[in-house]
Amino acid sequence: MKSKKFTYVLMACVAAVWGIIFYRIFVAVSEEDVPIMAGPVAKTPYFKMVNHEEDPVSLDLNYRNPFSSSTSGFVEEKTVPAVRVNVASPQPPFMPKPQVNWSGVSYSGYINNPSTKQKLAILSVNGKEVMLSEGQSANGIKLLKHTGDSVKVQYQGETKYIRIK
Repeated sequence: MKSKKFTYVLMACVAAVWGIIFYRIFVAVSEEDVPIMAGPVAKTPYFKMVNHEEDPVSLDLNYRNPFSSSTSGFVEEKTVPAVRVNVASPQPPFMPKPQVNWSGVSYSGYINNPSTKQKLAILSVNGKEVMLSEGQSANGIKLLKHTGDSVKVQYQGETKYIRIK
């Protein structure tokens, strides 16, 4: 008898929960769409821009130096005598290195030689394919290191990792 009453109470709870779920779905579906506001909405600026050139406030900087060990009080302005410095001739402007065109270099894959246990990387340099092992160079490119899906190469004085295509 006791378990029957408990079963009926649980069935009532389940029916109430499903009733709430269906009610919320029904209310959400039957609501009319909220009208969309017509016209642009003016946004307030995030920062308030202030022109400090015309600021009437001046700072009074006549206070004690907090980092000074002396207890004299206020900071005294000291004039430093002008020292004549010999100006060296102007140096030529810094010339940046020319950029290396890496678009002509691509890594196609590798061949594993089982007898020597050496990997040969297949590289394409300006349309010419070459097979290199680590440390070898050809057509101006040197294979520095071989990893699984990429190789580290040196080309025209710069090094770069190139992924397999």
